[in-house]
Amino acid sequence: MRTRLLTPLALIIGTAFCGSAQASGDDSCYPNWSLLRDSLDVCNNLAFLSPGNDSRVNLRLMLADRKALELSPNALTDDEVAEGFGPVPFPVARLETSVEEGDQGDNSSTAALGELLEKLGLKRDSLDTAGDAFLQGEGSRCRSNSDDSATVFIQHVVEAPQLSDAERQSLARARMQLLETCTWEGEKQAALLPSDIQSAEGKAFLVYLQAASDFYSGRFAAAETGFASLSDSPEPWLKETALYMVARTRLNDAQKDAFDEYGTMKDGLDPAPFAQVAQAFDHYLSAYPTGTYAQSAKGLMRRVHWLSKDLDKLAEDYNWQLADAKDDQRNLPVDALIQETDNKLLMLMTGATPSALLTATHDLMLMRPDTQSSLTRDALLAQKSLFAQQPAMFDYLQAAFAFYLDKNPAEALNHLPKDVPAALDYFAFSQQTLRGLALEATGDKAAAQALWLKLLPLAKQPLQREQLELALAMNHERSGQLAKVFASDSPIQSAQVRLILLGKVADAPLLRQQIAQGISDNEKATAQFVLLYKELMHGQYAAFGDDLKALPEKPADNKLTTQLGYVYGDGQSLQLFRWNGAKAESSYACPGIADTAATLQANGQHPKGLNCLGEFILRNGLDSMPLDQRPATTQLGGGEPGFKGDGFSRLDGYQTVIADAKAGRDEKAYALFRAINCYGPSGYNSCGGKDVAPPVRKGWFKQLKSTYAGTTWGKTLQYYW
Repeated sequence: MRTRLLTPLALIIGTAFCGSAQASGDDSCYPNWSLLRDSLDVCNNLAFLSPGNDSRVNLRLMLADRKALELSPNALTDDEVAEGFGPVPFPVARLETSVEEGDQGDNSSTAALGELLEKLGLKRDSLDTAGDAFLQGEGSRCRSNSDDSATVFIQHVVEAPQLSDAERQSLARARMQLLETCTWEGEKQAALLPSDIQSAEGKAFLVYLQAASDFYSGRFAAAETGFASLSDSPEPWLKETALYMVARTRLNDAQKDAFDEYGTMKDGLDPAPFAQVAQAFDHYLSAYPTGTYAQSAKGLMRRVHWLSKDLDKLAEDYNWQLADAKDDQRNLPVDALIQETDNKLLMLMTGATPSALLTATHDLMLMRPDTQSSLTRDALLAQKSLFAQQPAMFDYLQAAFAFYLDKNPAEALNHLPKDVPAALDYFAFSQQTLRGLALEATGDKAAAQALWLKLLPLAKQPLQREQLELALAMNHERSGQLAKVFASDSPIQSAQVRLILLGKVADAPLLRQQIAQGISDNEKATAQFVLLYKELMHGQYAAFGDDLKALPEKPADNKLTTQLGYVYGDGQSLQLFRWNGAKAESSYACPGIADTAATLQANGQHPKGLNCLGEFILRNGLDSMPLDQRPATTQLGGGEPGFKGDGFSRLDGYQTVIADAKAGRDEKAYALFRAINCYGPSGYNSCGGKDVAPPVRKGWFKQLKSTYAGTTWGKTLQYYW
């Protein structure tokens, strides 16, 4: 843990946690355009309380309603744009703010220390300190051996009225020497500490320095004895700090064997030493409830409860820190506390705790089908008294249980409000979202649509409107009302949502409409590309020829990338449809794509036309084109496609030519050559269509090397795969 105010001998203890136990191992995220998700996906969170959300997101939504945390989504990153994300769904990192590492290496504390030393007539030899030699997040009791702690100690030495100037210099010089390292053998320690201190007050500061060096060196028994001897010191700072350090020393002693070599907590730790640690922190907090180290002491009590596996007390700690404490009472920012709660409590919980907030968060986690210990109905109902002050939350959990685990949307509706409230915080928004999803699941799409429309003007909180637009768009798509998404008065303005529907399910009339009426040049260009591509690949050659007339002779070269479903790719531009069919490296010459389409319009089995359509696909990298990939039926764009049937595949085209007895020599030889290469060099089909067995491919190879051996392609091909 880290104190926000670095204090003398403030201890950074704890292992560094990178991400959450709930997190994905993949560094990249890709959007999943659906509101129906019950399995964890840290890349695809929604703005309502859902089992599919990362637990940190659900916790943030509830804390936002309590005004403990403002939900301020970060702008989309360049990577997220390249991955195809819009505002909703969103990766968990979208809601996170950067957490400052603290005052480590703070120039202001270094300057203040220099000023103090100058007053004493001392000069600093080196700016290096032992406490600064750690990576971010790395835990060590040495971290607080820094300029901050030295500054505070020397400041009190300077202000101590009974010290002589010589004593002040000696004590300050010794403290600066202690900055250089954190481990001293007994003899070296004795050499570092001054021997010329005579005053009672000076000797008290000397006892503190010796206890501090014992603490840093890991001699905890000696350190505790030294700090404890200052419990009645007349110097207020020494008295308070020593009392605090007794507790910290006990904690370090209790946890010294608690972790293995990898930083993982060992099983079966004895709770007795931690009870003594808790007693010491309680003693300090009773004496100094708002003291200098109160933040840190409360923070370290969380660690005590974690190490002793007292999850009820740990839940109470986090509940207070997250929901009730003020900023100046927390030892960490709320962002860091949310991460810590996820790591140290939620992943250890097996049932309810005294915190309704954290129990609700954990219940949603247990509603995931892939959890090892799923929530049972009896276990949920047993929590009723815990939610006595929040009956609506208890109803919501029952509704979520019925919807996600029992697959009973009608029962879920019985636990949700029938009316829409006047305003939507995130909890009310969650209730209405789950209600809408349950209506959809019961088949009442009209009622769900009416609800989504009614909620739209009330969606004032960040991300709410974007989620509603996705919900309404999916409703229109599934209801056979896709045109409503693109009507002039449509409330659905999300660019990503509209482009997905244009690319996956729009028919030709709708695409033509959006070429003229799209809400942006981007949408118009996408509609035109999709129309021409789908017509060409679905054999609608006459329509392709007609619609191609609307394309300028030299169309813009703006690349459409995520608009067409490409991820981190170059994408395509409308110039694709001005492909001139120039003779390629294969030595097979083709006309432009317009002429090829005209040839196939006259004869859909024309051998050269089929080969050249394949050449168009091959030379422009259109195999596995994202527009041809169908989303799952639960996702946006997974409805009935506007262009029926399978699109053209090169392999099917080549096979048609191979089987055509009337095909010319070059056409058949080239079709054999290309069909065999569909499997080279990996042995996997890269040309689409149904797979062909190796014996058939072997037959193609023999035919090419015998009947067509004299052709360019018969001479060059050496293998089949």
